[in-house]
Amino acid sequence: MVSKAQARANTLQTRSARSDNERELCSQGFAAHDWLSILQGDTVSLYVSMASEPPTGPLRTLLRNSAKTIVLPIMGPQRSLAWGFDTGMQTTNSFGVAEPEIDIAIQPSSFQTMIIPAQRAGRDGSRLGRGAGYYDRVLATLPVFDDGGPLRITLVFDDEVDDVVPTDEWDQKVNVIVTPTRVLHISE
Repeated sequence: MVSKAQARANTLQTRSARSDNERELCSQGFAAHDWLSILQGDTVSLYVSMASEPPTGPLRTLLRNSAKTIVLPIMGPQRSLAWGFDTGMQTTNSFGVAEPEIDIAIQPSSFQTMIIPAQRAGRDGSRLGRGAGYYDRVLATLPVFDDGGPLRITLVFDDEVDDVVPTDEWDQKVNVIVTPTRVLHISE
């Protein structure tokens, strides 16, 4: 198995080579899934995708229009996350990430679904993030889905699904992998 660093480098290279047309087709593919049957509950944590990530814009619009409460992460000190409502209005932080206004009343324990970014995902539920651990820290504080925690979903491109991805003991697993063409439910 390749190292985390090599897997990330390979993925970033592949992502940066995608054309605008390919990204638009993928965006439509993500939004075309039957999200109301995939999601749990009414409060969904999502994220604003960065340039090379699987696009979340149409999905965010779809979920807002379906009366779901969408919350977005806000990067905090010591690689922590806070949250704000997705009203369509964001500002860009120093890392180039679009974020909403913080709402201190929003707690991850209230989320029924968390849609989490990834570089790659494994059919065993493993997830390779960007390496800063923001989401792993939050997920480690929450029960897993089978114990009443949020359904953990990750979005990746079709060619970013492997049997397993490199992980460490602190890396948190996901329950569902969504690509532009597939929805893969992970069975434990």
